Amino acid sequence: MGLSDDEIAKIKKEWEQKQQAKLEKEKEAEREKEKDKEKKESDTKNEDKDKGTKIVESESPRTPVSTSTPTPSTPAHERYALHRDFFAMRQGEHRKRRQVTQAKELAPRLPGAPSGIVQDKY
Repeated sequence: MGLSDDEIAKIKKEWEQKQQAKLEKEKEAEREKEKDKEKKESDTKNEDKDKGTKIVESESPRTPVSTSTPTPSTPAHERYALHRDFFAMRQGEHRKRRQVTQAKELAPRLPGAPSGIVQDKY
């Protein structure tokens, strides 16, 4: 019932092609990210140049020339960090839920309390 060598070679070849395609997609995605970054950088540089020329053109002789440094636009949160107390609380909730389900599963198997009268043997 084993596979023949031809079938194994065919499957292996298909798998290698899929892996190659996956690598190419990853490389293409990285290239796109780099292009986007370069485009954003060049756009911000062009905007800064445009702002500088507009200031000079719209200036009247009475106003002094102001040189302002452009503020880089960085995202507010690149990484999200989960505080340890929140993590501990979530773990505690998960643990409680698990214990409740275990108790419900175990309860029917436990023996009941005695219902008869207890007599002294002395």
